[in-house]
Amino acid sequence: MLNQLPIDLADLILLISFTIIYLIFLLYDLFKRGDKYGSIAYIAALLPSNFLWYAVTKKNLYDFGLTGSMMVLAIFWLLAVVRDIFIKDKEKGFKDADDVALMLIIGIVINLILSAVLPSLKGVNNNMKEGADTIWNFFYIPLLDPAATNAPVLGIIITYKILATILTIAIIIPIVLDLKDAKVTLAALAILTVIFLLPFTYLAFIWSPAPELIWVFLILFGVIFFAFLLIITRGEKN
Repeated sequence: MLNQLPIDLADLILLISFTIIYLIFLLYDLFKRGDKYGSIAYIAALLPSNFLWYAVTKKNLYDFGLTGSMMVLAIFWLLAVVRDIFIKDKEKGFKDADDVALMLIIGIVINLILSAVLPSLKGVNNNMKEGADTIWNFFYIPLLDPAATNAPVLGIIITYKILATILTIAIIIPIVLDLKDAKVTLAALAILTVIFLLPFTYLAFIWSPAPELIWVFLILFGVIFFAFLLIITRGEKN
């Protein structure tokens, strides 16, 4: 029966342990310890998700692979965002959305570093590079082309895209809503749009059916976002 496990038993135990560590920080406020360690959940989520990448590729499960592992990471991060913005701080008018975005950015940067380091470590699973795409042949990212070699199943790809989009929107909307009815110049709105083009670039990348259409999607997202800012803000009186 143990031979039928999708990953090794030892790896499964470690995966469960790493997940429990994440859940402890996710639910840390329930322990009423008085310390503000709940934000560590964004970093702790990297442990089970990246170890899952290692464990499944070691067993040649490329139909799940890096994309499925990062799908799990998106779920973990989304749970933390819902906890911090839509549950814990809803009565405050989403004032802590900026702090949540900062923690998420830190988590993304660390995850990018891990995606470059882990597959290159000597003695580590050499299959981690399989079923993954690369940026500059250095950073390994989820493979989103179902026709590629060792690509994950289509359902994993679509689910990852949807979760990544929901996660991005869940961060952006609360931040933007804090600007509601604020007096902002057109120049400031343009600067804000440029700043938010970074997450929109990734959304354009994952949803574009062809590389040459990424810019089309990016411009579309930028125009929609700028129009949204115009609607919810007010211009300064002359």
